[in-house]
Amino acid sequence: MENIKIQLNEDKEFEKKIGEQLHQFNRKNCEYIKNNSDERYIDTKVYNIAVYNKEELIGGATGFIRCAWYFLEQLWIKEEYRKSGIGTKIIKEIEKIAKENNALGVRMETWSFQARGFYEKMGYKVYATFEDCPPGTVDYFLKKKF
Repeated sequence: MENIKIQLNEDKEFEKKIGEQLHQFNRKNCEYIKNNSDERYIDTKVYNIAVYNKEELIGGATGFIRCAWYFLEQLWIKEEYRKSGIGTKIIKEIEKIAKENNALGVRMETWSFQARGFYEKMGYKVYATFEDCPPGTVDYFLKKKF
């Protein structure tokens, strides 16, 4: 143990190496993954959605499917287009994609000053909270299981 050292590593390739090691461990130890040879359950497939008005980007969402869930990472709509139904259309498209890929549901998070009420109107339920991240806010974790 005397030769072990801990150091900061900010290289993106290092992040990939650690992820690969963790995925190998998960493949060996998670019963669900071991029992499903279908790669879509363990590998990541990216599904992003862009919304344009003519050539102008006015909204979009980024996300991926892994372990039979769609992870909604980001959803943004330009302020003057909010409350126009675009967000609802994006969520419906995400849910359609998730269902077409046999996902169990959609997971996401939103801060207290963002769109919790919107997601709840769309049928999403808060399953966890994280206070003071960032300080003075609450980070809500939501999901909708199909």
